[in-house]
Amino acid sequence: MKFDAIRIHSAPEALVEEIINQIRTGKLKPGTVLPSQRELAKMFKVGLGSVREAIKILDVMGYLDVIRGKGTFVADDAVNSEKPVSQLDKALEAVSLAELMKAREVVECACARLAANAADQESIERLKGLTMAMEASFHDKKAFYELDFDFHVAVAEATNNRALFEIVKLLVDRAHNHIGFMDDSLSMSMPLNVERAVGTARSIVNFIAAGDGESAGEEMHRHLNIVNWELEKEFLGDADKM
Repeated sequence: MKFDAIRIHSAPEALVEEIINQIRTGKLKPGTVLPSQRELAKMFKVGLGSVREAIKILDVMGYLDVIRGKGTFVADDAVNSEKPVSQLDKALEAVSLAELMKAREVVECACARLAANAADQESIERLKGLTMAMEASFHDKKAFYELDFDFHVAVAEATNNRALFEIVKLLVDRAHNHIGFMDDSLSMSMPLNVERAVGTARSIVNFIAAGDGESAGEEMHRHLNIVNWELEKEFLGDADKM
């Protein structure tokens, strides 16, 4: 098995395209087990992170099957399935959003716990006002997403930790760059998902106001997992657990 080296600045998309080309030309046949991720990184002359992301994308697209403890295999129907360019774009965006949501989960659950100990009355009233406004914007998609952004930033601000505030602001801003994808591919603005988002946001605020940091963190986890659950259902399956 021979792979052509690619320029590192084009990874991981070019890595995806190279492996797809190997499959389509018959150099990689269905059932073939791929070399380890470290070996692939050496073959392609790219970083291990780029290889991992490429494998996730190809798994999402159906070209590869990743089996824990056994390896990564070319899918049985990989040769017969012509995936449109749009599917590659969607796979790239799904993997990118999943990574962002993982980072948000780590940081924002901690923020919710800290806010329960640090938030003053002014911060709590602001959070309550935002959740009320979120509920009122139920049928205004643009307003809802803007309020959702403000809500997450306000939770971070309530920790009185400037570093956490800046990190959350950056992560939420980047996640909101995927709003079009979340609406078109994940149906995040559907009434059921909006209702879940508002309900969990309200609970987060109630736990912060009560000084219950553990419950606030758990509820933030549920809040963020509304997106994660849709990602896994529509795209990732077990790919994000690799």
